[in-house]
Amino acid sequence: MSVIQNGYCTLAQFKSYIEPPGQTLSIDAADDEIIKTLIEVASRRVDNLCGRVFYPYIETRSYDIPDDDTIWFDADLLAVAALTNGDSTSIAPTEYILKPANAYPKYCLKLKNVSSSIWLTDSDASGEQVIDVLAYWGYHEQYSRFAWVLAGTLAAAIADTTTLTATMTAGHKLDASGVQIIKIDAEIMNTVSVVANVVTVTARGDNGSAAVTHLIGSSIYYWQPMEDITALTIEIARVMYRSRYGENVDVTSTYTPAGIIVTPRSLPVWAQEVIKKYQRLV
Repeated sequence: MSVIQNGYCTLAQFKSYIEPPGQTLSIDAADDEIIKTLIEVASRRVDNLCGRVFYPYIETRSYDIPDDDTIWFDADLLAVAALTNGDSTSIAPTEYILKPANAYPKYCLKLKNVSSSIWLTDSDASGEQVIDVLAYWGYHEQYSRFAWVLAGTLAAAIADTTTLTATMTAGHKLDASGVQIIKIDAEIMNTVSVVANVVTVTARGDNGSAAVTHLIGSSIYYWQPMEDITALTIEIARVMYRSRYGENVDVTSTYTPAGIIVTPRSLPVWAQEVIKKYQRLV
């Protein structure tokens, strides 16, 4: 079975996109596995084309003590979990602000003008890579409003850190085909499938998170990628899917002395515009 990590669309979304009007694509186990592989490839292709990732991951990134009160991030920051000074002491969220103030992702962290904290060196008096930022990283322009969507709650506790299944309450909103990133408390997982109310995941503690136990009634959230990133992923996967049969809706015909040569075009203009919009500038 194909396992998709951090995909930007589901199997259901892809099949809905490519199915002819008035028809519904049936389940084809072999073909569905191929589609899942294409979704994974297309998702990573989006990352490579844009120079950034559009899924959440938890990581500690280290920075030099700056010349002023501001640390500039080298990745897209969504939320800080912990900020540790050079002397290994924690700096409280009340002591700093993230910028920009009203948009995501965040690109820098600044100590407040009224903060009592200052940047400190480590025990060796070094200021190099001593400020640690443990955070959720990734790109999402509507992180606080639309990134994490409530899917339901646990109908039974998860009592260990190795079990790959969880039982949810009835009426949950997870996609049956899997291919979703979920979060329970601070633990992130990727789903494989959802059968009735039982969700199966690829691994515990994915994307840099820690595998922990969870109480009954704990909320389960799924990651909702930005709509244009989902559309771009589907379009890239569609081109690859159709090419299996020598098909491509967008073609260029070139007239030569040898006859007409038909070649696939690159992605449509709208897809190229999405890539250009989100390309990371270094």
